[in-house]
Amino acid sequence: MSGKDAIIEKIRSDAQEVITGVSEDANKKGMEIIHTALNDAKIYSDKQMNESFAERDEIIRRKITVANLEVKKMLLATKQQILEDAFIKAAEAVRADKKKYEQLLIGMMKCADDGDEITFSVKDKALVTEKWFASATEKAGKKLKKSATFGDFAGGILIAGKVSDKNFTLEVELASVREECEPQIAKLLFGE
Repeated sequence: MSGKDAIIEKIRSDAQEVITGVSEDANKKGMEIIHTALNDAKIYSDKQMNESFAERDEIIRRKITVANLEVKKMLLATKQQILEDAFIKAAEAVRADKKKYEQLLIGMMKCADDGDEITFSVKDKALVTEKWFASATEKAGKKLKKSATFGDFAGGILIAGKVSDKNFTLEVELASVREECEPQIAKLLFGE
């Protein structure tokens, strides 16, 4: 081999070593980059998974809270309806004892002033005859007028006066009793 060929071969050999070294360094560096990228991807994936689980748990917690509030709301509405029904039945019970109910109406009429007009419930149409009204006003010790119309309420009376009007309907009377007694009634009914 001539000197020229030896130099070319030496350059090729050195170039090959450089190429091999650079290639190994590039592969090594590439593997480090890939390893770092995989590690970062795993960290990111784990973080996203944890955030996803946390978000899922928060959504579930909120849904449970909303569901519990709905249940409480429905339970409260049911309890209120039961109390409402109890007071409706109480009004029916007041009217059921005819003698006591008539005494109640006469007692209410005593709160009127002479000349006031009394409106009775449409439910009392059969009871409130002219004869009964004359007897009731006498027992009440008042000179009252009976309205030609009947009111749409559960029972009791409405008094229309010159000075003031008075509402003695069973709804109003039981509402005041309800306001006073509802906590005790709820405790009896619901154990609260």
